[in-house]
Amino acid sequence: MTERPNFFLLLELDPAAPWNEEAFQHALAEKRKRWTRDATGPKTFPRTVDAKRNLNLVRDIQRVMGDVDAREEERKKAANERRAAMEAARKELKDRLDFLELRGYLLAPERESLRTGFADVLAASSALARRLDAVEVREAGPAAPADRLDDHTERQLRDLLKTAQMRTLYDVLKTVDESVTERSSLPVLLDAAHKLYMNEHNRKNKSDPAVKARENLAGIAKTIFETEERRRRHDVSMRLESLRELVAWHVEVLGSARAMTAAQVEGFLARAKRNGVRDLDFALGYLRDVLFAKGWPLELPAPEAAAGVDRLVHCPRCAELNTPAAAACSVCAFPLRDPCPSCGLVEPRRGGCRCGFPLGQRERVEDLLAEAVEAADGGRRDEAALLLNRASRIWRLPAGSTDPLAVRLRTETLRLAEEAAHLKRLADSVTALTGARRYVEAADLLRTAPLGLPDRDMLLVRAEEIVERARRLCEEARRPGVGQVRRIELLTEALRVCDDYVSARTELNRIPPASPRKARAIAGDPDTGVLVSWEETGEPGISYVVVRGTGPAPPESPEDLPGQQRLAEVSGASYRDMPDAESVGLPLTYAVFAVRSGTFSAPEVAAPVLVAADPELSCRAGEGEVALSWSPPRHADRIEIVRERIGGDEPPVRLLADGTEHTDRDVANGAVYRYTVRARYPGLGGGPVWSRGRTIETSLRRRPVPPGSLSLTGRAGSYLYAHKVELRIPESDRGEVRIISQRGAGSLREGDAAAEAEFRPGGRILAGSSSPFVDLITSPDDRFFTYVPIVTVDGHVYVGRPRSYVTDPDVADLAVEFDGDQAHVGWTWPESGGRALVGWNTEGGLPDVTEIPEPHAVTRPTGETYGGCTVRIPADATALHVVVALTVTHAHTEFATSGVRASLIRPLVRARYEVRGGWRQRSELVLTAETPLDLPALTLVARAGRAPLTRADGDVVLALPPSRLAGSKAHTMPRAHHLHYRLFTADPADAAAVELTPATH
Repeated sequence: MTERPNFFLLLELDPAAPWNEEAFQHALAEKRKRWTRDATGPKTFPRTVDAKRNLNLVRDIQRVMGDVDAREEERKKAANERRAAMEAARKELKDRLDFLELRGYLLAPERESLRTGFADVLAASSALARRLDAVEVREAGPAAPADRLDDHTERQLRDLLKTAQMRTLYDVLKTVDESVTERSSLPVLLDAAHKLYMNEHNRKNKSDPAVKARENLAGIAKTIFETEERRRRHDVSMRLESLRELVAWHVEVLGSARAMTAAQVEGFLARAKRNGVRDLDFALGYLRDVLFAKGWPLELPAPEAAAGVDRLVHCPRCAELNTPAAAACSVCAFPLRDPCPSCGLVEPRRGGCRCGFPLGQRERVEDLLAEAVEAADGGRRDEAALLLNRASRIWRLPAGSTDPLAVRLRTETLRLAEEAAHLKRLADSVTALTGARRYVEAADLLRTAPLGLPDRDMLLVRAEEIVERARRLCEEARRPGVGQVRRIELLTEALRVCDDYVSARTELNRIPPASPRKARAIAGDPDTGVLVSWEETGEPGISYVVVRGTGPAPPESPEDLPGQQRLAEVSGASYRDMPDAESVGLPLTYAVFAVRSGTFSAPEVAAPVLVAADPELSCRAGEGEVALSWSPPRHADRIEIVRERIGGDEPPVRLLADGTEHTDRDVANGAVYRYTVRARYPGLGGGPVWSRGRTIETSLRRRPVPPGSLSLTGRAGSYLYAHKVELRIPESDRGEVRIISQRGAGSLREGDAAAEAEFRPGGRILAGSSSPFVDLITSPDDRFFTYVPIVTVDGHVYVGRPRSYVTDPDVADLAVEFDGDQAHVGWTWPESGGRALVGWNTEGGLPDVTEIPEPHAVTRPTGETYGGCTVRIPADATALHVVVALTVTHAHTEFATSGVRASLIRPLVRARYEVRGGWRQRSELVLTAETPLDLPALTLVARAGRAPLTRADGDVVLALPPSRLAGSKAHTMPRAHHLHYRLFTADPADAAAVELTPATH
């Protein structure tokens, strides 16, 4: 019985540490996760076996570690095992040092490996640590490149390739794609790996270990050949594996001699080169390290001998080495001096040319080509195409290559394609003939068709059977005593079975069918056409051909001829004809022919008819008028329009209908009228023919306009949009009001009108059907927009007054202050503003600034930050409402912002102020009130050149706290001259508390 592992060591718990139940449970849980995962691996893998064993020990672990006495016994065993393991490791380190020191020095990787692998031993044994540090260290010689696959993948590849009996991963992929080489592109390799995986995965019998090995190799290939970096690492690992196997073989062969002579080393280098090893210096260094580790003496060949091996040339076919001057391989006679058909150079190597072209597979390609030709000649076209495709994938050269083998491949591929096209045409012809029941012709074609035609023999047998059936029917029809009706049935059946059986058609043509009777044509309008009907003959196998003639002359034959058109062949007793525009309005004559197997009866002719089309009429009602327009049909010689008033006593009125339009002004607003239009055509037999008439009703109403004015509010957007505009307009009692957003100056003008179907908005119709409408502007580069209100009534669109809008910022800090019969308006200009429109009233309800009749225009002086103006108002006005908007001229159009609004109620009290003094005397601010009043905090602002427009427009020269004023009071000021002053309330909100008026006003 196998001894179980120690539980302390298995769970990696320190036996010398105090017992920690929580640490134990955590370690056991982590180990169970890992064992559960590892237990799903291959059954024979040691890790899988250990994981399953450890899972079976979980209950024992919990039992032992949960019992104090059993746990203590387990702790003692763990300490003993750790001491034994440490002693074994110390002995192993000493043995390795003894062996390596025989060389007299250590390689740097060797010392690093000992320090890493025996760190615990070196930490516990200072003597061994000093001994390791005292040994001379030299740099390592040639070593395996670092950019190779990891050890696990290398071992896995080695084992799987051995099971699959393949040398390289490229050889494995070559089993599904012979074109694969070490130079193949990643897509080609991945495609081959996928095909190999599916082939092996779908095999039902997987008892052969090689099947599973190839499936696993395909999975590895899909990972390795996913990137060029992984592929390069794989190639390095495989070259090293080849070298490792080669050195192992030499060691085995020389196991008795335990030494290598110079000649044997030279032979080793030749064998390494033959196996594809490119770096012979590395191969020699690898051999030297292996033999040195075994203690074998090694005799190196002369440098010129090694160089001579390096100059030997591979045979691309058999990989034998040849002298550089050899014209052909000494083993297989493959030509070595022929230029590569891909790159044009003479550089043969193992498997092909140095450029990667597979020269060595020339014979394989020639064999595949020969097999393809043999398959094509034998009618096995699919097999031939597969073989040619395999050969072409291996011998892959540009289309214009003159290489003889490539030319033969292209020629055979073209020949195969032409044969395939020819067979396709034959198959299509046979299909068309059998579909038309022309089996005599189909049988003749099938008898001469090549063997490669699909289902040729089966189709030929079926065609001959059908022809034979038609022949028997004809023979039965010729028997004496067979009546004419029965004879017709037999011959008709023969032609129904085989349409090109000539004997049946010849005999049936000698028995023409009877003509149909009582043909008549009933004409409607262009939408219903002409209904042609007749009485059937009652004979078997009869169909009917309808022919239309233009004019009174009847058709004389069932063919398409000048002046007549074959319309259709039907089996019933009626047909509806829809004449084209060229035939509408002309006399039409219809003839019906009975037909049986291509033999026609005499015609039965219907009386001529005429299809009369109505004119297309449209009307647009305006104020006091109706505009009519129409399109006269072709061939009509007169148009008639009749007006009727609905609900009135007026008699119908015929209107002038010359030309294509007429404006009827003999109408009344509010009335509803019906207009009927008809077309007249030259009739049959001398009398006119009128169309049925087209009617349209309309009502006269006053021209609607969008109600009220359009007002808008714009503001800067968020991260979802650059600017947002809300637009408002009153609802209309007639029709639906919408708003159109157009870029720039727009194309619609006030007063435009059009039918709804013909209206072109020239922009976006904003979403929604009532105020406010919202326009989200997404691009910050779009500044200029025109918003156009429209109203839709009775299918017509009427355009209101457009509003031109610019998205620029509005003025800021808008303030209004009363001053007797005037008011002061001030603001701060935005960075880009240059011109403002100021509108006001004293009643309230200010419209959009563009709707104000005479707004006050203010132009910004250069360099000014603050703007404003003074407006005249009635002295008894109790309130003032102001709107200020900026304007920009663009494309000869003035665009305005949405504007800023402010309102102020006139204060109930008034104080007058005056600045006295000047250059020679002290200045002072004198405040006067007729009745005592409480003043809020005040600010006196001064600036040179003009009076301040806002509180911020100048310098504060005096700040007064809240106070009570009775009579006059003077406040001393700093001395100054040539300044203009204005007194403000310190807080703009206090402007409604007191009216401040200059004494000079």
